[in-house]
Amino acid sequence: MFINKHAGQLRSSIEENFSQEMINQLARETGFVKRSRKLLGADFVNTLMFSFCNQANTSLPDIAADLSQQFAVDISKEGLHKKFSAQGVKFLKELVKAQLSQQFSLQSDTQLNQHFTSINIKDSSKFSLPSTYSGDYPGFGNFSKTNGLMNLQYEYDLVSGNWMALELTTVKTNDQQDSKQNISSISKGGLYIRDLGYITPTFLKAVIEKEASFLNRMPAQINVYTLEKKPIDWQKLARKFNKTGVGALDMDVLIYQKELLECRLVMERVTGDEYRKRLRRAEQSAKKHGVGLSKEHKLRCRYNTFITNVGREILPLEKIRKTYYLRWQIELVFKTWKSFFEINKLKKVKKERMECQLLAKLLWILLNWRLFQSCNSYVQGQTPERGVSLLKFFKRCLGFSNTLRLVVLNKLAITKWLTQIFLPLIDNTACEAPAGKQTHYQILHSCLCLS
Repeated sequence: MFINKHAGQLRSSIEENFSQEMINQLARETGFVKRSRKLLGADFVNTLMFSFCNQANTSLPDIAADLSQQFAVDISKEGLHKKFSAQGVKFLKELVKAQLSQQFSLQSDTQLNQHFTSINIKDSSKFSLPSTYSGDYPGFGNFSKTNGLMNLQYEYDLVSGNWMALELTTVKTNDQQDSKQNISSISKGGLYIRDLGYITPTFLKAVIEKEASFLNRMPAQINVYTLEKKPIDWQKLARKFNKTGVGALDMDVLIYQKELLECRLVMERVTGDEYRKRLRRAEQSAKKHGVGLSKEHKLRCRYNTFITNVGREILPLEKIRKTYYLRWQIELVFKTWKSFFEINKLKKVKKERMECQLLAKLLWILLNWRLFQSCNSYVQGQTPERGVSLLKFFKRCLGFSNTLRLVVLNKLAITKWLTQIFLPLIDNTACEAPAGKQTHYQILHSCLCLS
């Protein structure tokens, strides 16, 4: 059944997104290939994508040997070194951009679509680079102060699985700046769940104006007012918690100061142990910066606080925290990239070579993500509350990479590959919940589908 439903779509996706003609054309348009050469853009990309080792263990002779074996391209390591250029980086960046623009069309959950057209989660992941890159990718603070620092900005839609954004940046473009610079990507009807670093008045205002939705933690220093524009009395709220014994409160408020935005504020009391941990961290941070800790700040440490413009009829108080924690799925994505594919293991080489190899590895991940989407769509088509485990699936990807390469090169029929190699390897990759908890697929349906 899976073969009949998805083989044609996967074949079309590979032919459209990884065809030699398309890649070679892009290589010419970006200046990577200026005239007829023995090293074609498609061969260069394929070799870098399917390199068996991480960048730290891949040498120029390794790359040259693969080009010779797979494509009968005879190139010296000096000649190959020259191909890692500004034009090469531009070529691969444009190829990533082209892949992201070709969204994978799968049947989405109609129940979820009654509420949101997409559920977009975004975060950044940082990792150290050799010190030679500190000029182009500077470190900051106590993290990678003397080394370079790579910053990956990544966003994907939990409903369709499509990647919405992927960009290599420096820490000079922090999360707040990224949030402001990419307001144009906000779409009507989407739900945006992001880390604290992205939350600014500009971002939230844009979400509201574009008729989209947000669900986020509330920044610590934000001003909060009643609908009558009076400052929230946090001590009064604390007394209300103590007097009534409730575990959570849900109220309509105004936030910020210069331009007030109306939203819901949801507060949940945390455990005593969690409160003491937060208080210790806050005191350490205040001492480090030479400032005191206000009574209000201490009070806020007692609660999880969330802000959202989603109506109570769609997202009642008791579902807020679970829905927000869907954001942690992006941490699993970063974990697979680093643990299984070792994108953070880099050695000192020419900057353009480091960037080209990293971008090619991300292209390889995206190709396998298309397979993940297909499997997930099939499983959820049978049982919507189930799905494929991200960690299990991508761990298996390493086992079929060499044969997937043959499919991309049109040396192996995709139907035969799916039947004989792919499906047996990804058997038993269903997502399983830890004891007493739910998977994110179950949370999606229990929190965001109509009953």
